[in-house]
Amino acid sequence: MNMTSVERAQSLGAVMVHMMGIGLTLGLTFPLTSLTLDAWNSPGWVIGLASSMAPLAILIFMPVLPRIAKSLGSVRAMVLGCLIGAAGLTVMYLVPNASVWIAARFVIGAGLALPWLVGDVWINSVAREGSRGRVIACYVTCLFVGFSMGPLALDSVGIDGVAPYLLGYGALALAVLPLMAVGRLAPPFETQGEDNVLSAARAVPIVAAGAFLAGFTEALIFSLLTIWGLEVGLDESGTLRLLTTCVIGGVLLQPAFGFVADKIDRQRLLGLIGLALVATGAALQMAEGIAIFVVAFVLGGLILALYGLSLTILGERCPPSKLAVASAAFLILYQAGSMIGPLFVGTSIDAFGSSGFVASLALAGLMMATVALTVRRQTGW
Repeated sequence: MNMTSVERAQSLGAVMVHMMGIGLTLGLTFPLTSLTLDAWNSPGWVIGLASSMAPLAILIFMPVLPRIAKSLGSVRAMVLGCLIGAAGLTVMYLVPNASVWIAARFVIGAGLALPWLVGDVWINSVAREGSRGRVIACYVTCLFVGFSMGPLALDSVGIDGVAPYLLGYGALALAVLPLMAVGRLAPPFETQGEDNVLSAARAVPIVAAGAFLAGFTEALIFSLLTIWGLEVGLDESGTLRLLTTCVIGGVLLQPAFGFVADKIDRQRLLGLIGLALVATGAALQMAEGIAIFVVAFVLGGLILALYGLSLTILGERCPPSKLAVASAAFLILYQAGSMIGPLFVGTSIDAFGSSGFVASLALAGLMMATVALTVRRQTGW
């Protein structure tokens, strides 16, 4: 698709703001669900089940979403997904019932999977190869800025009344409105009938490993870093500051990783990030005082770079006709890692205490480094 430099900037800017809205919606609805169910005295397994509905919906529907997006077109598919999310949010407001909320969270997850997939394809389709790393680093930063703003916004309005739902509608409006302004600049959404997500994962194993381990480590941090903090003697306030520091590091360090990704071999950089995760895990276990927060800052940057750099390599290696199915495979593996990570690491913490957390982190880094430094570079497509 031929674009002027101004049109390219408009297209990239719109999809970045769109993904900030999607991140904000996710970052708002996750804690809204957990806190509200807890206020209703729901048992822990119900809260956990509700939290798992969004990734479960993505895993179930993602294989068929490329065909849906192709038939609708990029912008209409993204808007439809946001409308489905808004419908789920409306049901949550109108029907204060735990079972209904579990179903509504599934609907929201299924709806938002569509714009998330199309957004990943859009950014890789429009980005130029020479600046792909920096562009996707900005895209990932927007997604996670939105995600991290969700809990803060919810804290400001509380969980009662209509305010948090209006905030959710506002987040979805933020996701939709930029698309209306650049509809003609949306890239075509291409698929080929013989392709499937399994073939995509086999064709680009470095991206498959990066997607899974990005989900694994991000879930590890968001779910269990605070538990690790309590294990090593931090109080509740200290653990929340630790998680905030980690998220801030993840956001602020992405431009640097994107710049480096455009200067050196990206697969080798992914391997170096894996090795750095091993070292950072060890440093986290040995650190004391303020040094714990410094290490957590770096850790956040490394973990979020796994997602951004893997997505960058996907765009580098996959031709446009394969990009949609490959992106769907990427998100399936990312969600699989997100679901497995907390279970695996939580069991490790139960068995080995705080060292179980850092050992799991180091193991993920070692796996990433091994795949990145040993797997062949060609895609096979």
